[in-house]
Amino acid sequence: MSQPEDMIDRIVAGVLEQLRLPTDAAPRPSGSANSPPVPSPASKSIEFREDVVTARLLEERGVISGPLVFGRKTVLTPSALDFLAARKLDWRRADSNGAVSGSRPKWLAIVTRSTPAVAAALDLVAKDVAAEWNRELSGCHLEAARRSVGALCRGECDAVVILTGKPEAAVCRANRNPNVRGAAVMTVARVKSLKAQLGANLFAIDPTERTAFELRNLLREIGSGGKPSAPSDWKE
Repeated sequence: MSQPEDMIDRIVAGVLEQLRLPTDAAPRPSGSANSPPVPSPASKSIEFREDVVTARLLEERGVISGPLVFGRKTVLTPSALDFLAARKLDWRRADSNGAVSGSRPKWLAIVTRSTPAVAAALDLVAKDVAAEWNRELSGCHLEAARRSVGALCRGECDAVVILTGKPEAAVCRANRNPNVRGAAVMTVARVKSLKAQLGANLFAIDPTERTAFELRNLLREIGSGGKPSAPSDWKE
């Protein structure tokens, strides 16, 4: 009589053995076997919304990797830009909606003579979608010229505008570098002519006694038309 009972016990034991999950086995993943793998999260960007960013601020924030996102109106000092370039950090500007800027031409406005009209004009062109405008303060036209050459040669921007009381002197100094095609301008018509003839990538403007409306029109024309490029027959 024990044989039927033993047989039942063996059957029950076999069924339980098949259903039992070993203690050291990993849990079965949910979903089908053909489900696509879950992508790993992208690196989180570090945002800076300060009015002015210096190298010291970047060091204090412990920045060692990118991407970094700066506000559209955030002023990056020369020391901050050197910090970013030396460490080859990926950084971008945020647009008006907080999204990262795309492939628009990048213009750098270097201001050595700041006036209310200059600030207002730069604020206005910063809202345009044709180009991305960044701004920096500089001590004099010679410093602005050196900064322009460095920014163009390192690819930090596509073109530069210097707002200074000595535009001709600034352009003369910057044009010593073969990568610079610059000129001082006073009118929109002159800007159009230089863009056609030189594919100018540096403009210098004297903002003295110029209204915000006049400066805005100049800057808007300068920033239009895409990235500057030398004419096909241009020879260094």
